[in-house]
Amino acid sequence: MTLSPSADKRHWRAWAREQWRRVDPAALSPLVVGHLRNWDELQAARCVLLYLPMGTEIDLTALVDDLAGRTATTRTPEEGPLTAHRLEGPLETHRLGFRQPVGDAPAVPPDSIDVALVPGLAFDRRGGRLGHGAGYYDEFLSRLAPSAYRVGVAPAALVVDRLPQAPHDVVMTHLVTELGLSGVPSR
Repeated sequence: MTLSPSADKRHWRAWAREQWRRVDPAALSPLVVGHLRNWDELQAARCVLLYLPMGTEIDLTALVDDLAGRTATTRTPEEGPLTAHRLEGPLETHRLGFRQPVGDAPAVPPDSIDVALVPGLAFDRRGGRLGHGAGYYDEFLSRLAPSAYRVGVAPAALVVDRLPQAPHDVVMTHLVTELGLSGVPSR
C-alpha cells in the first residue's frame, strides 16, 4: 500500500497498524535501548518520561534501572488530560489494558520533564507523529517546556517521508529506531 502525504490520517493509521504486525519488538527493543543509553542528553536529564509498552510497541523499560529515580510515565485519568507520575511506585491496569501509575502516585509537572520518549504508530522524517487519534499525547506534549527533547520511538519501517499534520500536532525533536538516534530538521 502506497500512501501520499495528502492521504487522511485514517488511511495512514490502517497502513501503520499493518506494518506493526510485521515487526518483532522483542528483537528491536534492545537495539533502541542501546542507542538511547549512549545519548548524552538522556544521561544528563533530571526527569525522563517514558511509556509503558502496550501491544507491539518497542519496550523501553530496561532504561528504568539506568535512570533510577528520574523516570516518569503518563496516567490516563477517567476524566481530563494525561498526567505524569513517578514510575518508581505501584502500577495498575487501566480499563483499556495498559499499565499506569496508581492514582495517588507522586505527580510530575510536565514542564519539569527534560526528555520525553514518545510512542506512535508512525513518524515522519521531519518529526511529525501519527498517534492513535485521541489527541491525548499531543495535548500532554504541548505542556512540556520548549527546551524538552521529544523523541519519537518506532521501528525504521514506520518512519516515512511525510505524514499529514494538523495544527495541534506536536512535532518531535528527535527520532530513535533500531538503526540509531537522530535529530529532525526544523520545520
